[in-house]
Amino acid sequence: MTTTIPIPAPIDPIEAPDGDPTGAESLSTSLLNGAVRLTEFSEEAEQLAGSKWYWEGKAADAYGDHAKRFARAHQPMGETLKRVAQGVDVFAERLRTLQSEHTDIIGDIRVYDRDRVDLIASVNDAGDVTESEVAALQERARVLTAQRSAISTDISGLLTRTTENEDFLVQLFAGADTASEASAPDGGASALAIAAIVGRPPASAGPEAMNTWWNGLSEAEQDALIAAYPDQLGSADGLPASARDRANRLLLESDLADLEMKEREGALTPDEEKRLTNARATQQALTYADGYTVPGTDDRPGGQLWLYDPDAFGGDGRVAVALGDLDTADDVSIQTPGIRTDMTSVPNYTREAARLYESARYSGDGSSVATMFWLGYDAPHDWYDPATLSEGRAEDGGERLATAVDGLRASRPDDRAHMTAIGHSYGSTTTSYAAAKFDLDVDDVALIGSPGAGPADHASDFSVGADHVYDGRNSRDLVAFLGDEGWARKDWIEGGLGVDPSSEDFGAQRFEAESVFRGDGRNTDDHGRYYDRDSESLYNLGRIVDGHGTDINSAEQSYDPWWRAAVDPEKDRTPTSNEFGRSDTGRGDE
Repeated sequence: MTTTIPIPAPIDPIEAPDGDPTGAESLSTSLLNGAVRLTEFSEEAEQLAGSKWYWEGKAADAYGDHAKRFARAHQPMGETLKRVAQGVDVFAERLRTLQSEHTDIIGDIRVYDRDRVDLIASVNDAGDVTESEVAALQERARVLTAQRSAISTDISGLLTRTTENEDFLVQLFAGADTASEASAPDGGASALAIAAIVGRPPASAGPEAMNTWWNGLSEAEQDALIAAYPDQLGSADGLPASARDRANRLLLESDLADLEMKEREGALTPDEEKRLTNARATQQALTYADGYTVPGTDDRPGGQLWLYDPDAFGGDGRVAVALGDLDTADDVSIQTPGIRTDMTSVPNYTREAARLYESARYSGDGSSVATMFWLGYDAPHDWYDPATLSEGRAEDGGERLATAVDGLRASRPDDRAHMTAIGHSYGSTTTSYAAAKFDLDVDDVALIGSPGAGPADHASDFSVGADHVYDGRNSRDLVAFLGDEGWARKDWIEGGLGVDPSSEDFGAQRFEAESVFRGDGRNTDDHGRYYDRDSESLYNLGRIVDGHGTDINSAEQSYDPWWRAAVDPEKDRTPTSNEFGRSDTGRGDE
């Protein structure tokens, strides 16, 4: 039997998107340094305009007025140049992505060419073939045709996005190439960004409205907005984590360039010193998250800067750093810390998030994971801080946490991720408020080292239901001893933070959380051991985050026999180590 087999045409190779991402990033850095210089120049002129102690009279007044006008004219130029620098950075990031896509397409074309040559050879060698052999050749031709169609679609998309990226750069410079444009409030913002930002809904419209607006924009409009208005997007609930991350990285980069230059010149104010310290801590945490690889694997989840607000709460700051992709992960955790936590703590807490990611990966079922350290509330400063002895900060933080989770949910409307909220220390009281009073939209809640569950008298008061409330308490943890238990309620005295969630009164699912390094009696060291690598607590938290809370190693709840002090059955149990197949133990991070 003979028949004609349709052979699809070859695919012409395409050139890589032109440009040097590294060179563009260097240009961005130079422009950003220039923006800092312009801003400093403007500030100095403003100060000179008001310094009349050495000069008085009409001439001094005239000079002062001129200096003020001069300063006000140059201040917008600094902001314009900063927007241009941020835009160039966005262009460089997109160009690198486009060039990577081009490499992938070239690889696909090579595979296609090889398969096409093989098919031609098979047809030429076939001669008189059976019906089934003809059907096999036709199927190969059909697959090859579909392969060609997919590659053609990829090429078309690449060419379109490359053109959009180049047009964006042209518009960026065209929007700031005259003195009047450079001095305008929106100088350096492309026409695309200026038009698109008008439709941005107010925060009061809710995260769903923000997400709908964002998803209705083209990729070019989104890039233009991130470059021009990162300060309006980095904390916008409802935006994808990837967009917030890009905006917040631009803000971080700008802060470091501005403040480090002032530091070199000895011109930092006390508030700017705080801001710089917070920025450097964030950069350190982000560098760790970006470079982290799960030990024993090739899994490199990458970092995301979901929240960056270094001036919040009097300089304590707000920040959230994640490992993994918050936009796509099957299992997501949000870890809320307790007292003594400010923005300078983010490197250490990011390492804890990495260990939790590791635990969820090792003990899980292969689903994708993202773990996020979230400091979006004003945590009390220390044990002696009056705020520590009340639930005011916890209640405010609980509302903020619930709002943050709503934003995270809204940014993934078509993908119902399994989410776990974990609260440690005072952060457990904060998380309890979110779940008991503000309808926290997660699937599981885990409280560790908790001094009290805030407004909840029982686990059933939580939005997730009692079966999905978990508690880990080290029997030597002094802070976890402070919760109310039995008839002798500690909230009779000032400083009570609610019911002890590890007690049978509360009814949570308690898991083993003892440490092989635990002390002999109650102490504060054991309060910080819940995220220790290979610990009981970390293993069980990993199971919960992975959606397998029913598989935790359960622990007996503490109880109060009323005639004497409360009893913790875990006190006399020998702690174990859960090594996840690793050879190292203890608290090491690398």
